[in-house]
Amino acid sequence: VHCQLGACALQLPFPVIGALNGVHLFAGQHAARLRSALSEDAKVVWKVYHERIMLILVAGEEGSTDIHFHNMMDYIFHGMVSIIGLDTIVEMRNVERLKREARLTFSLVDALLFGTELLGPMTHALDVIATSETAMLETLLNAFAEAAESQFACAFIRGRVAAATQGWWELSPFDSVLLSLLVAHHPQSTSQDIPVYLPVASPSTPHRLISLKVTEGFTVALLCESEPSLEDVQRQLLPSVWGGHVDTVTRCVQCYPRSVPPRMAFESTLLGFILVNDETHRCLSSYDPGNSTASAEGSSGAGFSPGQRRLVLTSFYKSTVGSMFPHVQHQKDSAEADLRSTINHQPVETYLCAEEYKCYALHFNFYQLFTLFTSDAPTYSLRSLSYSTLDILTSEPMMGI
Repeated sequence: VHCQLGACALQLPFPVIGALNGVHLFAGQHAARLRSALSEDAKVVWKVYHERIMLILVAGEEGSTDIHFHNMMDYIFHGMVSIIGLDTIVEMRNVERLKREARLTFSLVDALLFGTELLGPMTHALDVIATSETAMLETLLNAFAEAAESQFACAFIRGRVAAATQGWWELSPFDSVLLSLLVAHHPQSTSQDIPVYLPVASPSTPHRLISLKVTEGFTVALLCESEPSLEDVQRQLLPSVWGGHVDTVTRCVQCYPRSVPPRMAFESTLLGFILVNDETHRCLSSYDPGNSTASAEGSSGAGFSPGQRRLVLTSFYKSTVGSMFPHVQHQKDSAEADLRSTINHQPVETYLCAEEYKCYALHFNFYQLFTLFTSDAPTYSLRSLSYSTLDILTSEPMMGI
């Protein structure tokens, strides 16, 4: 029905697409389940949804386990559901109509595949940011939701959740992560009111997603029915609740890109971290925990810009989760269990030393922490430094992780 390409990808000939579909069909007819195949420079992954919709992902081989490719395909499918609804996709009475409807999902699918800084689609956890004003933000947000007669409201700082109502926290990660992407995908919009489906909670009945910019970098969002109107929210509710707290909101925005309150101090050798809570499905990340001026200019102590740090940490995450640590979305997946069963014990820590940096990962209780250090950090100290970082990040309830 549709072939989505990356910016540097070549158009796949129709016979190749047909062959990829045919080999999967052939395997199924012979009681075999074809999950993936590997060539010299690419990996092909198949996944079927609702017994009639097949996604085929062709990607460069980057050392990730199949778990991450299947997880990405889950988000692509659920992302399509969030825009056009499950019934439109599954019933598919008219292929040409489905092709037209699918065009509405292109920008979201592109963001999932190539263009988002959020880690939610990778970790299956909601990206959060911690500020010193979390309690105040929650109070304001609950008042805003009550005024709009909605149980679902959220405050975002650069796409990361700074505060949310209980109803929003209780949404499935598929629902909440995709909502974050939809809000973050239009950073220049002062307001938007779009119909959305919740892939888990409401895949066939649309809701309205209203998002409004309070100040630069700070957005509030509501899930609601036919009322209130966007005009009422924008002209009445927003000024009455948030109008007198612009200074507070501005201070909160300044926590980005560090993503933690200014008073938190870390070891100088720490270049970045990713912290995932498997229980609450929340993810806190920072690629500049020292908030150094040098880092902001793209030249840190290790010569890494924040973007390069993010790339190293996400690559380390993908090479560790699925092969040694369980993936929160696929903990009961038989393929992942088979892969990890090749190890005679359940690893809880691992590390990597490269010429320019060092990485350490630990799995403690329901936390998974991935840290990036300068090459100057002594290898024997990585474990203690990582546990110290975990203690700093989880010791305060206001951190919300």
